[in-house]
Amino acid sequence: MSKSYNRLTGKEVRAIAKENKRIMKSLEAYKNRKCDESEYLTTMKSDSNILEIEDLHSYFFTEQGTVKAVNGVSFDIPKYSTVGIVGESGCGKSVTSMSVMRLLQGPTGQIYSGEIRFNAKDESGEKVYDIAKMPIRDIHKIRGNQIAMIFQEPMTSLNPVFTIGQQLDEVTFIHNPKATKEEAKAKSIEMLNLVGIAIPERVYDSFPHELSGGMRQRVMISMALAADPRLIIADEPTTALDVTIQAQILDLLRDLKDKIDGSIMLITHDLGIIAEMADYVVVMYAGRVIEKGPVREIFHNPLHPYTIGLQKSKPTLDSSSDTLFNIPGNVPNPINMPNHCYFKERCSRCTSKCSGDYPGMVEVSPNHFVACHLYGGENND
Repeated sequence: MSKSYNRLTGKEVRAIAKENKRIMKSLEAYKNRKCDESEYLTTMKSDSNILEIEDLHSYFFTEQGTVKAVNGVSFDIPKYSTVGIVGESGCGKSVTSMSVMRLLQGPTGQIYSGEIRFNAKDESGEKVYDIAKMPIRDIHKIRGNQIAMIFQEPMTSLNPVFTIGQQLDEVTFIHNPKATKEEAKAKSIEMLNLVGIAIPERVYDSFPHELSGGMRQRVMISMALAADPRLIIADEPTTALDVTIQAQILDLLRDLKDKIDGSIMLITHDLGIIAEMADYVVVMYAGRVIEKGPVREIFHNPLHPYTIGLQKSKPTLDSSSDTLFNIPGNVPNPINMPNHCYFKERCSRCTSKCSGDYPGMVEVSPNHFVACHLYGGENND
């Protein structure tokens, strides 16, 4: 019986396991090292950015091989702006955000290489940290207070055995150990008020199962804002919520960004949310950025065939067909990625150039970049 895939022999599996163990041991040692702060202090390429991700590689080491979930991602998040990360499931959006928060589950999940520069602020003023180089024991300097995250599932992100108040107070105690119980409660009530909860005292004493999905998501947002972050990472914040509640949560995030003078990294697969919320768009496919630019440019002049396909697949009120457009084919195996363009086998505009090296990023208009052999000509790097 013929197989469409290759089986690994026992010898190959053992060789992969041995090599993985060597690499993971080295990366874990680097992650848990003791070092001076000067080792991970750096400078921003532009003072107008709050976060700069450059050539980030985040891998998962499995017995079948190395999964390159994030494979050379680069983009910036300007201060006081919202950057939307969009792409189909499995493209690397959430792994990118987890890398920024240093929440990849080791030893199998690791930041392999790259830079994540963050413009932090403390009592002594502004400092720029390379998060990818920070020892895990020092990540508390920014995680939760400088960079906060709103996770995908409000139904499962809260601990069911503690009240909302206990979980909110914990944020204050972690980032301000000298705070009293009264001060922590006052801060929690203030945060619940900020996210538009009508009777915050009652919610404060409630357990998660006593709240609706929309209320739980508001609690998650209040928890993220409790330490006054400079950057909020919202990982599909409207998942599992009905359309009306989705609109309320998006309005809330937009208002809160202005109130705290912060930035938002918004991760979603919904282009409608991106169009409504984002100032800049980053389109990802198979662990790479394939197009990025201002939201108006991306929506009015999409260039990469994958971006065009994403837009066509969104239902509209004036759609003349009952059948939604779908991009044919499948995403390539993340363990054995080809050297050529990852979208080649699914692309309707494929040319002979597409069988060559992976295309470099080309700037086609101010701040609008695309990685495709159809653009750039001699300027393609």
